[in-house]
Amino acid sequence: MRYVPLLLLFILTACSENTSEDAQVAGKWTGTQWLVDGQPSGRNASQVTFEFQSDGSYTASFGAQTEAGSYRVEGNKLYTNAEGQVEKMVEVKQPNPDTLRMDMNRAGTPEVLVLAKQ
Repeated sequence: MRYVPLLLLFILTACSENTSEDAQVAGKWTGTQWLVDGQPSGRNASQVTFEFQSDGSYTASFGAQTEAGSYRVEGNKLYTNAEGQVEKMVEVKQPNPDTLRMDMNRAGTPEVLVLAKQ
């Protein structure tokens, strides 16, 4: 019985860490740069949008393609689980509060998508 407060403290600490990581990406983001293997991709990065809600849901679009589902952040990994799809993971870096960099790997080719907070 005397370990209950310690266990409760551990659970609350673990939950608050995930919440703060998720809060770092919460908001609306628009693409500013898309690189493939270190070179400009030729894709219009400004057509990429993400909106991460504080409740763990997100929407994303690239032109006419859209998806929605849930997300979570663990360390520098962003996991998205779009409805009807398998979970995806990208490495994220946030050099400042208004910039989000997604490092991806598409079939062995490195891609980088840089987004600006709206």
